[in-house]
Amino acid sequence: MSWRTELERAAAALRGAAGAADRADRLLAEEESRLVATDATRRRRDLAGRLRAAAGAAATGWLGEELHALANGTPVRADEPRGGSARVGTAELEGEPVFPALVDLFGGGHLVADADAADARVGGLLQSLLVRLVAAYPDLELSLIDGVTLGQVFAPATPLVDAGLAEPVATDHLGLGRALTAAEKRLSELRDIAARGESIANRPYHLIVIAGFPPQVGKAVRERIAALAHAGPAARCHLVVCGWRRSAGTESLPALEHATYLTCGDDGARVGGLPLPVRLDQAPSPSMTRGVFDARADQRREASTLSVADLVPERFWSESGREGLTTVIGRDPGGEVTVSFDDATPHWLIGGRTGGGKTVFILDVLYGLATRYSPEELELYLLDFKEGVSFTEFTPSAVDESWIPHVRAVGVESDREYGVAVLGALRRELSRRAGLMKRAGATGLARLRELRPEARLPRIVAVIDEFHVLFAGNDRLAREAVAHLEELARKGRSYGVHLVLASQTISGIEALYTKKDSIFGQFPLRVALPGSKHLLAEDNDAAEAISVGQAVVNDAGGVRGRDRTCSFPDASAAEPLLAGLRRQLWERRESDAEPVVFRGFDEQHLADDPSYAALRPDPAPRALLGRAVDVGVSTVGYRFDRSPGRHLAVLGTSPVAADVVAAAAASLGRQYEPGGAEFQIASTAVGAEDVADGAAATLEAGGHRVRRLEPGEVLDAESEGPTYLLWFGADGADGKAAALRRRLVHGPAEDFHLIGWWRGARRFLDDIGGSAGREHCSGLVALNVAATDLGAVTGDPNNNWEGRANRCLVIDRHAGTETLAVPYVRPGRLDEAGPIDAPGGELR
Repeated sequence: MSWRTELERAAAALRGAAGAADRADRLLAEEESRLVATDATRRRRDLAGRLRAAAGAAATGWLGEELHALANGTPVRADEPRGGSARVGTAELEGEPVFPALVDLFGGGHLVADADAADARVGGLLQSLLVRLVAAYPDLELSLIDGVTLGQVFAPATPLVDAGLAEPVATDHLGLGRALTAAEKRLSELRDIAARGESIANRPYHLIVIAGFPPQVGKAVRERIAALAHAGPAARCHLVVCGWRRSAGTESLPALEHATYLTCGDDGARVGGLPLPVRLDQAPSPSMTRGVFDARADQRREASTLSVADLVPERFWSESGREGLTTVIGRDPGGEVTVSFDDATPHWLIGGRTGGGKTVFILDVLYGLATRYSPEELELYLLDFKEGVSFTEFTPSAVDESWIPHVRAVGVESDREYGVAVLGALRRELSRRAGLMKRAGATGLARLRELRPEARLPRIVAVIDEFHVLFAGNDRLAREAVAHLEELARKGRSYGVHLVLASQTISGIEALYTKKDSIFGQFPLRVALPGSKHLLAEDNDAAEAISVGQAVVNDAGGVRGRDRTCSFPDASAAEPLLAGLRRQLWERRESDAEPVVFRGFDEQHLADDPSYAALRPDPAPRALLGRAVDVGVSTVGYRFDRSPGRHLAVLGTSPVAADVVAAAAASLGRQYEPGGAEFQIASTAVGAEDVADGAAATLEAGGHRVRRLEPGEVLDAESEGPTYLLWFGADGADGKAAALRRRLVHGPAEDFHLIGWWRGARRFLDDIGGSAGREHCSGLVALNVAATDLGAVTGDPNNNWEGRANRCLVIDRHAGTETLAVPYVRPGRLDEAGPIDAPGGELR
């Protein structure tokens, strides 16, 4: 073999080795690349798994799962989740999903997107996010604003709006402004609560979702949003703001603190500092959305539908009023709302338009108190000055014999005199308690009860509905009412006497012009119902947006920041329940004493008066004339004895006068043994014959001597022993004025007494001899007599008498008393057509 051949072989072998080396290098490089790729994939998969696990732990269930993976009918949460993160989409790597992308919302911050709901990706995200959050948070409150699709993106949320979980969707700048104002107010209230050291952890989260800004939104609105973003998380208020981008030629946007920013570009979305693109979640299926929203709406309706039973404790009469009275009146998102009568809130003002729920609210309060406190701890005085039956259910009736045993007096269709009488009685009780405290050395009711355990000292609550009627005008009654009210308002807290004044308005009450601060300043608890913005401070508009069934409760005289808006039950729709409660309370009573009921325009009948049934023979008999307009509706009478002037004149054109004379005769007849007195009856007034005949029949049935006198002989009849002349129509003295005067002067000493009806007051004065003869008849019953005419008879031109139907003024000149009363009439008298009861009227 030649050297050339060997060289070629060596060169070929070398080339083969080089190729093999190259191949080996390539194979080694390929293997190394494969090993590196496998390791990176493994590490990437491991990292993705850890991120998915972390996301799953941070956002569980509705907050983090794929919505399409959740079965329809998956229950919404009944309790609030621990974390506040929520899923917005899926982070992707090389087009593949890697892990859920979360944003920190509740308890953390806000979500801000540069695109708005006009971008389908953002619209789908908003719908999915709403479903997640509503399903996860049972008490979530929503404010929805959509200025780009005019509410279309929030159309599925209609059940939430209907249930009160969300306000109606705002679509313009005015609606956006209102939503921000409401959020600012709520935030301020929660800050005030927290400043008082109270927890707000039980308050619901408030989520404001802006799907896109309407036109005309300027710098001021954006700065308000920035302020909410700054202060919101500390007050459980969070924002989802879409369309937060600078328009051409406008100022730069303010920064939104605590916010995660979402940008939507052509190549995908980016969330916060996440280095991977995010595929935003799409809208869930309509059936899932409907199921979640309907379930939460039903839950809210059930939770907000209160009944009186929700206000009643499990055990009746288990609480003490030593330090005060407290009851539940409704619920707000923070839970039960309670109100108290104590040193901090001794008196209440309640306001609301007609139909706004005043009566219903008051009934809720009264039943709540009456079931918590026994009659030894609580007494109630109830006055209603409107034409209604607010408090009749607290009294016995022909249909239901039961009553609320705490009630001492009830005024139905009360008149002002009865209201003043009740306030006067409460003021006297206040003075009595003040005396007890001084003697015991106590400084308050709680201490007095310790020192004098034997004394009955319940807390007293007086409720006056439509109280402004009591102060109408600026007359004597209004001035008396103001004086009583001012004293009770200033001193009531110390002695356990509490007032509740309810009305449609407190403005325009002339008698209170100079007393509003001194009186209403003592009423720190304000309950504003629909139509009663005036009840709160001028800058407090909390009551403007409430509806029937809601109340704003403010315990600081109406100032802003102390409001709780709550729902309360409709007591008027729970009559079977109330009847059962009333029966249970009644059966627990220790006393059979019924509440005194004053029905302002009801007739009073002698036969119905227990005092009449209790009459027995008496050496100084008393003619019963009517029922006093006082707290106890006591019986009003006039006593006859042998002292000069003990006669009785009934004055007025009203035929009721004849009934008064007849009632006086019947009651006198019961105070004599049969035949123990003679009754002479004269009827010279047209229309009084039937009443005179009825009086005669009643007396004859009692075994008494009755003599009928004809005109011309009225004053000529002789008498022997106790004798009463019942004269129906004494005007003109039967033409024998001198004989009348002799009878008036000498009669009482001879046991002769006149009970006469004069239709004209001045005619009566002439018949008895003018002003010189006033003392000859010391008893007067004024009916529809003008104040000037009555002043001429009594010698008091400044009297305040105002004659009106179903009222009389009983005057005893010897006793120095004037008593307003409801006169006794025969049944049906006030229903008869024809009588004119106004002063100066004539019989027809």
